[in-house]
Amino acid sequence: MFRIGSIFIPVSDVEQSLNWYTTYFHAQEIGRWEGGIGICLPDGSTQLGLIQTTSTQPTTFKDASGQAHVYFNIICEDIQLAYQAFEQAGLIATPLHDFGGMSCFDVRDPDGHTISLISEELTSPFHRDRVKDLQTKGNN
Repeated sequence: MFRIGSIFIPVSDVEQSLNWYTTYFHAQEIGRWEGGIGICLPDGSTQLGLIQTTSTQPTTFKDASGQAHVYFNIICEDIQLAYQAFEQAGLIATPLHDFGGMSCFDVRDPDGHTISLISEELTSPFHRDRVKDLQTKGNN
């Protein structure tokens, strides 16, 4: 009945950002409109909208304890391989963290936005297969 359609990312240069997402995430362009470009990743149905802005906008927020969080993350199947690729490109913002069931690290896009990459173990309640199981139960 409901699902997330798009996540919009403020960028200072849509062409530069398109090139970055195409290069590092193998994104494909869906379409363009005045001031924006829609892209999709190789897997999943959520689209990303790269929106031209006149100034850098934050893509993070702080929780009640002051810890920074991103508004979204990108799932990767092989987190070790992804980490190595981003490390070689000089884009790593944080070390690879293993939280026992989930691994993640952050990179920075051309505007300096934090982009989190994560990998969930199959047994994690947040793994997409577990979420799909939950959704299937809810639809019965």
